[in-house]
Amino acid sequence: MKGSPRHRILEIAKKRFYQQGYYHTGINQLIRESGTAKASFYDHFPSKRDLGIRVIQAYGADVLIWFRQILRESPSPNDFIAELSKAVIIQMNEDASYYQGCPIAIFSCQFPIGEQPFSDEFKSIAFRWETLFAMYIARWKSNGLLKETTDPMEMARDLINLYEGALINWRISLNEVYIKRMFAQMKQVFDPQAKK
Repeated sequence: MKGSPRHRILEIAKKRFYQQGYYHTGINQLIRESGTAKASFYDHFPSKRDLGIRVIQAYGADVLIWFRQILRESPSPNDFIAELSKAVIIQMNEDASYYQGCPIAIFSCQFPIGEQPFSDEFKSIAFRWETLFAMYIARWKSNGLLKETTDPMEMARDLINLYEGALINWRISLNEVYIKRMFAQMKQVFDPQAKK
């Protein structure tokens, strides 16, 4: 793996924390797999907790970029559903042995509710998602694609709730019906009069 020791450690930690979990991944494993010296590891990350925070921030940035790309390619709510559907299916099928769902949800479930400093990082990520989604929803609303009574933040939260809930239930059950229902339910969020 190329890059600085910090970059290598962070990339390996992102993979291992996602695949194995935070508590089942040891610092020695990360040092070995990243090809860095122990002293170099501690120069960049004074503790595993510090590394965990950086991994959360990296996951948050990755998912935000992914959502932003989907939204940019979506001039309408229906386009958003189509683009999100395509992106989720690609993730599920490209590396079925690796993909486990949203890395933020997977990682957040490994810690007790409210555990600091992780909890604040997760809240910050959720706020950025809500803000991004609400911005695009407001744009669709101003373009006449959604009802005047639409509350962009409320709708953003509904969409995120459907997305995260579907992925968690898919992960628990390995039943893709949850993913299919997510898209049908998103259509209903955008158009409450739509047939089920």
